[in-house]
Amino acid sequence: MKARGDVAAHYTLDTNWRSSPGMVGSVNRLFSLSDNPFMFHEIPFLPVKAAAKNKGLRFTVDAADVPAMNVWLMPGDTVGSGDYQTFMAQLCATQIRDWLSAGQQGRALLWRGETSRPVQASDITVLVRNRLEAAQVREALQTLGIPSVYLSNRDSVFETLEAQELLWLLQAVLAPERENTLRSALATSMFGLTALDIENLNQDEQAWDALVEEFSEYRQIWRQRGVMPMLRALMTARHIAENLLATRGGERRLTDILHISELLQEAASQLESEHALVRWLAQHIAEPDSNAASQQMRLESDKHLVQIVTIHKSKGLEYPLVWLPFIARFRKQDQAFYHDRETFAAVLDLGQDEASLELAEAERLAEDLRLLYVALTRAVWHCSLGVAPLSSRKSGNSDFHLSALGRLLQAGEAMDAAGLAARLADFCHGDIALQIPGELDLTPWQAPAATIPRLSARELQRRIADDWRVTSYSGLQQHGFSGGQDLLPRLDVDAAGVGEVVEEPQLTPHQFPRGAAPGTFLHSLFEELDFTQPVPEGWMAEKLQLSGFDAQWAPVLTDWLGAC
Repeated sequence: MKARGDVAAHYTLDTNWRSSPGMVGSVNRLFSLSDNPFMFHEIPFLPVKAAAKNKGLRFTVDAADVPAMNVWLMPGDTVGSGDYQTFMAQLCATQIRDWLSAGQQGRALLWRGETSRPVQASDITVLVRNRLEAAQVREALQTLGIPSVYLSNRDSVFETLEAQELLWLLQAVLAPERENTLRSALATSMFGLTALDIENLNQDEQAWDALVEEFSEYRQIWRQRGVMPMLRALMTARHIAENLLATRGGERRLTDILHISELLQEAASQLESEHALVRWLAQHIAEPDSNAASQQMRLESDKHLVQIVTIHKSKGLEYPLVWLPFIARFRKQDQAFYHDRETFAAVLDLGQDEASLELAEAERLAEDLRLLYVALTRAVWHCSLGVAPLSSRKSGNSDFHLSALGRLLQAGEAMDAAGLAARLADFCHGDIALQIPGELDLTPWQAPAATIPRLSARELQRRIADDWRVTSYSGLQQHGFSGGQDLLPRLDVDAAGVGEVVEEPQLTPHQFPRGAAPGTFLHSLFEELDFTQPVPEGWMAEKLQLSGFDAQWAPVLTDWLGAC
């Protein structure tokens, strides 16, 4: 706002090049409900128009157009925050399931003019405020068997259960003779053993000794080749990757295990012993650093998955279909931290004066309004919003008016559930629809069966060009003097290209013995030959026998030397 006041010329964009006309009109209508939607006159709202190129953007299910904006109102006189989040996470998941199922059957389509394509998981994005909301959405999606990925995850990989389990595993590999240590490793979820399985091992001395021996071998691999090769060997022998991938969330867990393995291998190069590496891991588990890029959890995959992104990280991006399940939530400002309205200097009122708290609360609401605008304008085809009369009380007016969406819909006025429903009924028409969900159907999504193509060797569809030969300079020169001379009898190799398969001779010049003696023999032939006359085969057989070579080479060498 200070920067805006420092300049006289202000430039704005009057066209939304991202969204469908229905989405653009819906956002314009919502923010036009207030004369000052962003709380401060220095930040005006300017309606925009849709780009002409996006006129053909449509989202259809069963050949019917889906409204650009769906407002889902949770039933109830007043709704607690926890119930609201649980219900909306489930509603969001069931809606996504229905879209995916319809997309598989070609009933849910995204249109661009006259062309369309089925909806798939990567088209759908759920926008949230933080990782806690993301976790709730992911859990609801997992319950219905819908894979998803959180793209704003900045947690340290050392905060995961896998880090602690790897610590117990490394301790067991270093000291497999210690029963308690080895038993702790076996009890980790990576091994997938039950308490009964471990007890049976305790009672079977031979099986336990074999287990100690197995872990001793892992220790030897660790000392000789490093920690990562050891972990790879253990995971292969115990089928840990296969077991994890067969469970819910297994891909996420396997990604974390491999990530920590890489960090361990890197740290080991700077530490003096295996015990030092175990201490290093224990220290990082106790004091994780989520700001360290190397520690931040990696994406297990983002291909064909529903995406979950924070509103902050979504700025500047676009998504075909957007869900805002918790958009009615807010957190009232409880610290008197605000900016002076004249100088814009930051102020912290340690006395928590009522006027200071009101100024801080106004800034909180203004920030939420800006985030609401960002969230709504990410959608290309469609956006769904989850709304409820949120309140900590069992009756009376809700606190919905304190949220960004509530301030626009209720003009900052406190209302009960009936008042909110009436306002929504007036607001929702045209490209905006009011939806009242009934009892949720939590039937899991049926993912399409993976089709594995039948493998076969490629067949050669063309003829091999085999018109090559081995010859000599003399042969080429001789050919130059007699254009009509047939060279085929004088070829060095009988496998000259003839366009069809011929039976190869048993002996060729290239198979003649090698070494000093054969070389001297061939050189002596060149000294005696008269190259103007044909080479006598009888003479060649005699020379071969005198030098101790088999006479079967006579016809081969006769043809070879005759071509020179």
